[in-house]
Amino acid sequence: MLFPFLVSLVGLFFLLVNTVSFYRTRKDKDSHYFILMVYLICLFVNELFCNIIGFYAPGSNFFLSHYYFIFQFILLSLFFRGLFTNAILKKAILFFLGLVLVLLAVQYYRTPSLYWEFNLFEIGSTSILLVLYAIIYLFQNFKNIKSNYIYFSNGLIIYLVSSSTIFLSGNTDAVIFTEPFLLDFWFFNSLFYILYQFLIFKEWQALKHIKMTKS
Repeated sequence: MLFPFLVSLVGLFFLLVNTVSFYRTRKDKDSHYFILMVYLICLFVNELFCNIIGFYAPGSNFFLSHYYFIFQFILLSLFFRGLFTNAILKKAILFFLGLVLVLLAVQYYRTPSLYWEFNLFEIGSTSILLVLYAIIYLFQNFKNIKSNYIYFSNGLIIYLVSSSTIFLSGNTDAVIFTEPFLLDFWFFNSLFYILYQFLIFKEWQALKHIKMTKS
């Protein structure tokens, strides 16, 4: 049990590094940068509480997933909307943002007990849409290697696809083996999370390099 938890702490450490890095170089940045910075701050707070609660009361931190998926969906929807230049895409993102939030509000109103469980509709709808936005962005900038947020978009796709697969497959409690240490699917989720944070760090380096080049 301790080893997977330590791996998750490594991911949390990299998240902290990224959050501090983006915050320290926030001066003279555009709105996309600030949205990403706020996203990282919210993500760190959520992950910190998730790890603390998960360590002292395993299985009692599921409710934090709702905050994670919802704030991630809102912030990154606005993030990609700002990156797109196509007016139809911009309107589509706002439409789906409003639609999903309304449906989730209705769902939680009708079934309050979902607050203490994983909400598969919440996970699937928000993750699929964000992955779709990221893929469209990469496709639009396929020939432009110097485009911003390429590392981030790739990392987002990799992590959301892997984590959503674990959530939606119902393997959240599945254990691969118990000796010499307990290894479950959350371990692989943590590994993909570390990769995600690494690509975010690469994005920060690229954005920093662009600023240095311009100056």
